[in-house]
Amino acid sequence: MKSFVLAAGLATLLGSAAFAQTATTTAPAATTTAPAGAMATGAASSDVIVVLPQATQGAAPTMFLSDDLDGKDIYGANNEKIGEIEDFILNADGSVGAVVVEVGGFLGVGEKDVLVNWSAMQIVMDGDDLRVNAPGLTRDVLTNAQGVDLDQIVPGHD
Repeated sequence: MKSFVLAAGLATLLGSAAFAQTATTTAPAATTTAPAGAMATGAASSDVIVVLPQATQGAAPTMFLSDDLDGKDIYGANNEKIGEIEDFILNADGSVGAVVVEVGGFLGVGEKDVLVNWSAMQIVMDGDDLRVNAPGLTRDVLTNAQGVDLDQIVPGHD
């Protein structure tokens, strides 16, 4: 479900960015209103469609799907498991505002969510798998960090 919501959010952000780009074009003196959802005249498909390069075999990943990181363990300064990626908070411009890291607890009891800066994470290959490292963090830092209630900061979160 989280993947669907994240994908829908990304699609909305990308779609709104495309419409925002077309809104800056100079309108002729006499204009007509396009139907809702129609693309403005003059918007080239190159403004909307993205073509990404293929990954280089054996190279460090430069792109990955958020779903590939959901639930991934995070390894800290001492190469110990310090938490798990629970979700991502996206800013309105599509950038990653924070990584929601699940910390502490046992079998789902006593866990809390902590927000961590995306720049603190390093995504590397461990054989054929992605591994998430946060070399500047320890379990104690995350355990002692203030927890966050996502319902209080993300409208419509369920």
